[in-house]
Amino acid sequence: MSIVRASILALSLLSLATLQSATAQTGEQSATGRYNFIVEEDLKKYVEFDARSGENGSATGQMTFTDQAKISDKDLDPDEDPGKEDVPPEFYIKVEFDGMTVVKNRAVMSGTIRDSSHRTYIGRWVQLVVEDNGVDLKEPDQLTWGVCKPQPGGWIPTDSELKYDDGAFMSWWATDAERRDDVGIPSRSRIPGEMKGCEVFSLASYNFVDLQRWEGDIQVRP
Repeated sequence: MSIVRASILALSLLSLATLQSATAQTGEQSATGRYNFIVEEDLKKYVEFDARSGENGSATGQMTFTDQAKISDKDLDPDEDPGKEDVPPEFYIKVEFDGMTVVKNRAVMSGTIRDSSHRTYIGRWVQLVVEDNGVDLKEPDQLTWGVCKPQPGGWIPTDSELKYDDGAFMSWWATDAERRDDVGIPSRSRIPGEMKGCEVFSLASYNFVDLQRWEGDIQVRP
């Protein structure tokens, strides 16, 4: 009986080791978090997200963001009495991620708003940037975010003096040649309607919001 139990235990440990080895070899990057925080005016905000890397900068995952701030969903008529405007509901958005870049303890995720308390936000792009500072309570995890409108289509800029001007179609990556870990910044598209999300910058260039209070945890796995 002891020999049988020892054999079963050995097989279980072997299976676990094989699974962990396979997981480590995939090199999947991820960013997850649940974070309650206050920036100003004692208005609570909450973000919950989970993103997993794919190929060529793609990603899968989702985010839910809520804000106690009352954000209007419509433009008020200049001649309309502001007091007659309905009180807007608590703001929330639900985002489906499709892109992610991870550098060390920072990650930038991008996606599209699929649901919101404000209908005009549905279809807009979202960018979430986070920094994982471990479990040090003196240095909280950091974050910032942005919402962008999709670009409308339009005419392609060309040089009228050139018969074939393909300058607007050119693209490049700007990198620091002295740093091997610099993933670079892609050039901006000059073709109207070609952008697929908010403009992405170097992760070191983002400024995080000034947290007054916070609770929760953000984890980034490069």
